[in-house]
Amino acid sequence: MAGNNINVGGNVGGSVVAGEHNVVGAVVGAPHTPAAEQPRAAGAGKTPRLGFVLDVVGYGQRDADGREDLQQRLDELVGRVLADLGVKPADTVTIPEGDSKIVFLPVGADTSTVLPLLLSATAERLRRDNRRYTDRMRLRMAVGTGLLGDAPLGHSGDLIVDLNRLVNSAVIRQAVLENGESDLVLLVTHTLHDEVIRPGYLNRDEFVRVDVTMREFTAPGWLWLG
Repeated sequence: MAGNNINVGGNVGGSVVAGEHNVVGAVVGAPHTPAAEQPRAAGAGKTPRLGFVLDVVGYGQRDADGREDLQQRLDELVGRVLADLGVKPADTVTIPEGDSKIVFLPVGADTSTVLPLLLSATAERLRRDNRRYTDRMRLRMAVGTGLLGDAPLGHSGDLIVDLNRLVNSAVIRQAVLENGESDLVLLVTHTLHDEVIRPGYLNRDEFVRVDVTMREFTAPGWLWLG
């Protein structure tokens, strides 16, 4: 992609609060903590998490059967990626939204270990999935870290909102259009970039800095093509 900075506008409306209680368990790079010592889900405040969202490109262009197939494929893909990370689905906080899925890994995930595995596993699992079907599935993905807490209707926190902003931003949609050969187009938050990519746990040259601007939200992100 030409240039190092892209400044775009966009629009995301509505609140993002959904999900149900899940027990936090083991994750790659994190020591096991007995269930009795896990942070309480109810009334315990917010806890730091690594989260990601996957959104199917062109979902609404399929017919009803095609959309149902894509939902099933996305669900299976996420399950396989979590298995590659050594994480049980029951130990995550997951928010399904039809053509997308938000997943928050257990507390204590080592981002320097998990992020490289997450990116490579998602890209590889998507390639394998597309070899099995004639309907090519492309995904937009956003990954970040932040606080997650409970809300009356599920879960809340700035991380949920920020991930949805990134994955629905004009900058990632533009990247999808400009890179038709890529099955996976990813945005990493600037904070996670500073934690993992800038220190060299991933190849810094593979990530391009972009500026995401949406109404009152403006923040840098880092674009990666899988």
